[in-house]
Amino acid sequence: MPDIRQTNTAQDIPKTTEQEKQKKIPAGFRLYLMFGAVIGALLLVYFLVGLHYRNVFFPSTIVNGINVSGLTPPQVQDLLNAEAAAYILTIKEDGEKSEQIFGSEIGLYVRNESTLQDILQNQNILTWPFQIFQPKEYSLEISHDEEKFLSAANALSCMDKKNWIPPQDAYITYEKEGGYKIVPELPGSELLTDDFFEAARTAVDHMEDILSLREAGVYRSPNILADNADLAEQFALLQPYSDMSVTYLFGDQTEVLESDTIAEWISLNKSGKLTIDEEAATEFIKELAKKYNTAYMSKTLETSYGETVTVKGGFYGWHIDKAAELEELLNVIRDGKSVSKEPVYLLRAASHGETDYGDTYVEINLTAQHLFYYKDGELLIESDFVSGNPAKGNATPAGAYAITYTERNATLKGQNYRTPVSYWMPFNANIGMHDSTWRSSFGGRIYQTNGSHGCINLPPAVAKTIFENIEKGVPVLCYHLEGTEQKPASEDHSDTDPSDDNAPDESVDDNTFAADVSSNDVSSNDIPADGQASQE
Repeated sequence: MPDIRQTNTAQDIPKTTEQEKQKKIPAGFRLYLMFGAVIGALLLVYFLVGLHYRNVFFPSTIVNGINVSGLTPPQVQDLLNAEAAAYILTIKEDGEKSEQIFGSEIGLYVRNESTLQDILQNQNILTWPFQIFQPKEYSLEISHDEEKFLSAANALSCMDKKNWIPPQDAYITYEKEGGYKIVPELPGSELLTDDFFEAARTAVDHMEDILSLREAGVYRSPNILADNADLAEQFALLQPYSDMSVTYLFGDQTEVLESDTIAEWISLNKSGKLTIDEEAATEFIKELAKKYNTAYMSKTLETSYGETVTVKGGFYGWHIDKAAELEELLNVIRDGKSVSKEPVYLLRAASHGETDYGDTYVEINLTAQHLFYYKDGELLIESDFVSGNPAKGNATPAGAYAITYTERNATLKGQNYRTPVSYWMPFNANIGMHDSTWRSSFGGRIYQTNGSHGCINLPPAVAKTIFENIEKGVPVLCYHLEGTEQKPASEDHSDTDPSDDNAPDESVDDNTFAADVSSNDVSSNDIPADGQASQE
């Protein structure tokens, strides 16, 4: 019988299970394979991410203030241009006023797209894990269309010259309350156009939100500021006049030259020197003289006869020396200190009251040929006299005068002779009072036929009393009063030399008188002459 052996088919071969296979691989090698697979996967991811950053920007990448992480250069370019087009520059002017320049109207754009590509290419993709945690900022140049920019800038209202306010320099002013002060400068709104264009260009090219014109310094500045050294020096010169005054004394009355008026007169020239308006000062003194001068003016006198007369003529009274007072006032103002003073007088009187002759005066009634001498309001002496002969044109002039000087033992001279007198008291040029020893009677109508050449002839004792109680400047008031004529019982015609033509000369030498006038501070121009020699 044939030996038939059974052949094993594939079905008959024992199968090796997966578990059996794993049992055949060593455990350590299996772990190594797993670790390598993970590392490989990680490396794959690493390189894939790195390759991604070849086309886009790393995280935390800032370009012109915008986060462009994960964007390509064209995307960034579009984003930056969109931001530039939407950009608005607010121009702040003084006050609350503001205007805008829009990026779209001036063609604002980001220049040089290649820069973005350079930034991208410079990214080290191999170190990307370390780069993403290191923010990087880049700045791309912004530019604009110059023609459009100038058109937009010139259209602003701040560029309209009609709206400009010129700057004002600091200056010194005077206020009635407070005196001198420095008024600060005012900046104004006048643009320095070139500076403005430059500041605006810079602002838009840096995409700044706000441009303050004042802070940018594009307004024209004042030339003189409040802290200017020259201005401070000028203020120091003027400040004392803030409260300076000059008080003029006229008896109980005063006239005050206030600081307000002085401030109108003074100024500083280009050299910083104080100048005074002399015309205004002269006019002020003229007004004082007009108001207070009494010389050459009529006087009202309540006579010893109880009647009031108006004494016309003569020079007695107050008379301001305008030229001398002007010079003194100018010096006072230059000194800058308040003062109280009398004006400089050419002629002085006794009083500033209702009657400038006061209560010490000689009252001469030419009609009655009688005089009264009052001293301090009390009658000291009265007497008849003989005055000038009107028939020969030598009448004693009426008027208000003053004793020019007094002289003891004067010599009165005339043609062909010299006559001494003991008491000489001139009051109107060469007309004066004196003793007349050659007369034995006085008063009445003697003066009409045997009068003097103008002088007041007095009894020696009367002349002596008056001389001893009188001084330079005492008023002498000569007047006429109807109804007071004397009619003596008899008139003495034997009290002069036999011939009136040979009467003693009562006048003094012209040179002597002129010297006496000068020594007594009275100008011959201010004492009207009677036009005749006072001879008897």
